[in-house]
Amino acid sequence: MRLSRRSRLILLAVLAAGTSYFYFGLLLPQVRAVRTARHLYGPYSYGGDFYPVWLSSRELLASRHTPYNQETTRQIQVAVFGRALDPHNPNDPPPDYRAFSYPLYVDLLAAPCALLSFPAVQTVGSFLGPLLAVGSIVLWFYAVGIAARGGLLAIVVVLTLISYPVLEALYALQPALAVSFLLAAGMAALRSGKFAFAGVLLALAAIKPQLIVLLALALLLWSLRDWKSRKGFAAGFAGTLLVLVVSSYAVLPGWPADWWRALVEYRQYTEPPLAQLVLGKFAGGFAALLLLALAARVCWLARRETAQSSGFWLAVTIVLAVAVVLVPTGGAVYDHLVLLPGILWLFCPGADHGTHALGPIRWLGWLVLSWQWVAAAGVAVAALLWANLRHNQFAILLPLRTAAALPFVILAMLFLAALNPGANRRTQPSPDAG
Repeated sequence: MRLSRRSRLILLAVLAAGTSYFYFGLLLPQVRAVRTARHLYGPYSYGGDFYPVWLSSRELLASRHTPYNQETTRQIQVAVFGRALDPHNPNDPPPDYRAFSYPLYVDLLAAPCALLSFPAVQTVGSFLGPLLAVGSIVLWFYAVGIAARGGLLAIVVVLTLISYPVLEALYALQPALAVSFLLAAGMAALRSGKFAFAGVLLALAAIKPQLIVLLALALLLWSLRDWKSRKGFAAGFAGTLLVLVVSSYAVLPGWPADWWRALVEYRQYTEPPLAQLVLGKFAGGFAALLLLALAARVCWLARRETAQSSGFWLAVTIVLAVAVVLVPTGGAVYDHLVLLPGILWLFCPGADHGTHALGPIRWLGWLVLSWQWVAAAGVAVAALLWANLRHNQFAILLPLRTAAALPFVILAMLFLAALNPGANRRTQPSPDAG
């Protein structure tokens, strides 16, 4: 049964109000209370994910000190947690927690922010974060090839802004928001035939290299298939990345070794990839190899496609979803932002690439995707009626229960779509395909 336009608007308003109240009125106060009780709530908890970038960029430009040292880590912890972490306190996170672990060129790209105080950065981020999220949505609509009609676009924008990954990213001022925007802009440029510009944007998105490395490899393979017309992408990507790395080396020689040590330490205290976090080390490792093999097969076939074909975009969405499942940290739900093109490809009207043949798993996908909004609104209403519910941990965590399952369900649907002959018939191979 189709809802009327008025009914859809009312439902959307209820979900938006309920989810917002759940996150800001129930979940965050609970998190704040727990951290305060453990003496881990600092003055810059809001924006805490961007604070390491701001601080390290500020110090690098002022004195060219490496951001990968213990003193920088201590300053970050004092700002985010209110004190340095105690290695002898079993209730504290590991002593290196929140250490700077980005490549050094992130500090160079963030240099304009270093000219501001962090409270000013928080204010700017409060406006810029939602704009980046909305911009990503509009660009992904174009890139995936869906007509962004006003009503559909408005619904997707609202639901995306109140989704748990985006709310987490907005509160933390997570650089994943910038990565998502740069990815969407780069892929939109690729669809437009601006291959060199697409390569530049993808290289800039390497501020979180773990999210883009698989896509970069897939697109470089795609470039080799028709090098004469697609070499601009490879040149733009490699040239921009080279400039970033060399510029960083000029500012701080030897930084790659320091960064590598920071990554090794990061793996010691962070959560494992989502595949291992959900399935266990052995089964998760096997699943990772299987997903990589399947993604490689899809990308090998898609190398013949044009940047306007559904087969090409199916491969892109699969690679991004695989990256979410395989990269650390498994609990970094804000990295799920790169699932957006896959979700659009699967669920949006006008993007029917044979996904109607997915059967029951399509309904499972709808259930897992919509659970966060429906459950959050339900818990919010229940908490208004029964005040004691706001302190019930089971109820507070209920809307988050499907967060880990969503990437796997999206991946399953995308792989099934790739196996569907109906989807393959809609592809448009390039003239040189043989």
